Amino acid sequence: MKSILHRVRLMALLLLVVGTSYSTIHAQEEVRIFKSKTPQLDSAYAKGVSGHIAGELLPGQLVMAGGCNFPDRPAREGGAKRYYSEIYLADYLDAMYAACEAKASELDMGWKLVGHLPQPTAYAAFQQYFGQLIVAGGQSEAGELRDAYIMELSDSLGVEIIPLPSLPEPRSGMASALIEDVLYLIGGRVNGKLSNTVLSLDLRRPEAGWREETPYPHSPFLKLVAATNKGERGRSDYVPHLGVMGSFTGVDDPDQPVRADVTYMAYTPETKQWQTYKIAPDNAIAAYGFGGGYASGHDVSFSGGVRADLFVTALQREKDLKVAKAKGNRRLVKKLQAEQRAYLSHDPAWYGFCSDWYSFDKSTGKGMKINAFRFDGRADAVYLDGYTSAVEGMLIGGEIMPGIRTPMITFFTNDCTPQRYEVIAPAK
Repeated sequence: MKSILHRVRLMALLLLVVGTSYSTIHAQEEVRIFKSKTPQLDSAYAKGVSGHIAGELLPGQLVMAGGCNFPDRPAREGGAKRYYSEIYLADYLDAMYAACEAKASELDMGWKLVGHLPQPTAYAAFQQYFGQLIVAGGQSEAGELRDAYIMELSDSLGVEIIPLPSLPEPRSGMASALIEDVLYLIGGRVNGKLSNTVLSLDLRRPEAGWREETPYPHSPFLKLVAATNKGERGRSDYVPHLGVMGSFTGVDDPDQPVRADVTYMAYTPETKQWQTYKIAPDNAIAAYGFGGGYASGHDVSFSGGVRADLFVTALQREKDLKVAKAKGNRRLVKKLQAEQRAYLSHDPAWYGFCSDWYSFDKSTGKGMKINAFRFDGRADAVYLDGYTSAVEGMLIGGEIMPGIRTPMITFFTNDCTPQRYEVIAPAK
């Protein structure tokens, strides 16, 4: 364990020396694209998953774990959702170097099965913390999970699971973000019900356990997205805060309809206070709200996720269906089930998943589209900002329409000469 901690600290210093990729894909005039696939070693997993875990344990070493899909029959045909525990590892920098040499755009990742999560898991919160992945909560077939742990590379390039204090209650579908050494979990389902509570864990002193933060000041949202605003460089007076985008509310409330109340919320841990900014209906980001989307960690910007008007209708239908079943109203159940099948049977483009990047300006209270590279919209995918100077970002798996996953990985880069920064642990 001691050598691993040395390696993590050394990598932190190394990244400060060589520089991480602070200029995100948003600022690039020309972006080169490479494609690859998620692990194809298991025929069910090979169909693609969503709600999975992914990150770079060291520069170039990409890990992917867990997730869920409908491998046997589609959701619209009543297929059963399957959850996964497998952990896979691949060296994408070697694959990118080979593709550059061959003037190819497809990467052969060479995925290897290197371990298993404590149990099959989807919709967990996770964050990269130098050479580690911090994972918390999630959902399995039996419901929400309390697990929290560190994933890191062992000295033999396997994956080691190191337990952290368990969550106070089972929780899944949270947004998460890091401010320096503190991990924040925002909202999600707690014991099966949506919640506006917020937890934090100081990763320097994890033995102190999880701490309750100020709940966000809104009725609970489904599918929040969060990022950390690190502020402008050179401004010593700037205080970092969490930027959180919420969209769909009323999902669990029997007395309220489902609605898309697209809202940006900012939390400052130093003062433990929230600020809320309701998005006007005519604003650029109101049509999305980024439910099931993702954020860039270099700045507070969002992409991906579902179209607000369609998803509100689908969520309300699902809510009405549960009530009709509870009341034994067979005619209404049959009608709503037919509407649900029709909703799940369109071509992917019909659903209009978000494929552009947007930012939010607190000073004006408005969101705006960023002039950036546009890619296929996905929901419950993983977007990672690159660790190396060669890779700006990557989009991994996810849904291309409700219930249908993709195994595609897209890499964005402005360089075809990937560099590997060797990290050597100091002698004991």
